[in-house]
Amino acid sequence: MKSRHILQRLLIITGVVVIIAVAALFISYRQITQDPERMLDLVEKQAEMHLDKIRQTATRNGVRDWYLEARSATLQDHLKQVQLDHPDVEIFMETGDTVHLTADQGIIYTDSNRITLSGQIIAKTDEYALNTEFLDYDPTEREIRTHTQITLTGTNMKLRADQMTANLNTRVACFEGHVEGTIHDGFKF
Repeated sequence: MKSRHILQRLLIITGVVVIIAVAALFISYRQITQDPERMLDLVEKQAEMHLDKIRQTATRNGVRDWYLEARSATLQDHLKQVQLDHPDVEIFMETGDTVHLTADQGIIYTDSNRITLSGQIIAKTDEYALNTEFLDYDPTEREIRTHTQITLTGTNMKLRADQMTANLNTRVACFEGHVEGTIHDGFKF
C-alpha cells in the first residue's frame, strides 16, 4: 500500500512538472514569434545549411567567371564561407579557354567569391596539367596561387616547384623554390 501511495505521488509530481515545462515552452515560443527582430537574430546566428550535389555560377560584369559543381556544400554564414566536398570548378578565361580544377575539399568565400581548394588537386587546361595539395583562386586579381609543391606537365615538358602564381589574364606564371624541370625537343613557348 505504501508503494502505491509513493507511485501516485510520483505520477502527480511528474504530471505537474510536464505541465509547467509545456507552459514555459509555449510562453517562450509566443514571445519569440511575436518579436520578428528577435526571431531573425536567433535564426541568423544559428543558420547553417547543408546541400547535396550543388551547382553555382559566378559572374562578373555579366561575364561568367567560374562554374562549380560539388558533391555537397555546407554554408557557414557566420564565417562567410561554403565548405565543399569534392568540388569540380571550371574557370573561364577571356580568350575562351578554361582551367578545370578538381579537389578533395574546397571553400568558397561568399563575400569575395574567392575559392580555395585542398587535398589532391588537379588543374588542367588544353595544354598543361598541374598537381598540388593547396590552391587559391582570387577572382579580383584573376590569379591562381599555390604555396605547396606543384608538378606541371605539358607536351614535351615537366616542371616542379615549391610554389606558383599564375595570372589568367596575362597567362604569365611565376615559379619559386627548388624549381627544376625537363624540356624536350619540340617544346613551344
